[in-house]
Amino acid sequence: MLTDIYRKIGKVCIYKNKLFFVLLAYSILIIFVLTFSFYKFSKLNNSEKTLSYLEEKSVNTVSKRKEIQDFIEKRTSFDNCFVENKLESLRFLENEKSILSNLLLHPAFSNSSQIKKRISFINSDKNRLKFLEENIKNATFIKESELSQLKNLEIDDIDLQRLLSIIEDVQIDRHIPEPLLPQLIVKSFSLNKQRENIFSLNMKIFKREFYKKKNE
Repeated sequence: MLTDIYRKIGKVCIYKNKLFFVLLAYSILIIFVLTFSFYKFSKLNNSEKTLSYLEEKSVNTVSKRKEIQDFIEKRTSFDNCFVENKLESLRFLENEKSILSNLLLHPAFSNSSQIKKRISFINSDKNRLKFLEENIKNATFIKESELSQLKNLEIDDIDLQRLLSIIEDVQIDRHIPEPLLPQLIVKSFSLNKQRENIFSLNMKIFKREFYKKKNE
């Protein structure tokens, strides 16, 4: 009787052991399949990300090349005397001059020597931009130089906007950029307030000129 009982218990244990190993094998197989599937999915996802990145980089590269080509093409059409014609020819403090000129019409100020002296200063070349071109470097299709302002300049806020609009090649308020300019970059900039809305300006500008190939 006991022998039969022990035999049945043994069979049950063997069956349970076999079932355990079968379940363990299935579990390992399922984990392997899931891990492999996740690996393939991650690899596919990474490949898609890589392709997307390369596509975006390719588009950006083409776009940047076009921007560079457009920039150089624009800069190769420039006025050789742009600085002389568009910067050194500028007149400043016209608003102050207008106010002072109207004051001279009043009997109380008609003989004011200070007002006349100030207007004379505004009209003279003493308050005009003048640059010294130095550190000139020439390459095959590029010429670079530095423009150093020879003396301080008195300006107001309107003059400043107009100057920066020309140099930076951007519209500022009602001031629009001038055509045919070489590349101009402000290298140093000093602006000190003299009195209400009057400033003393001194700057250094980096100038780069691009030249076309002879066969173009």
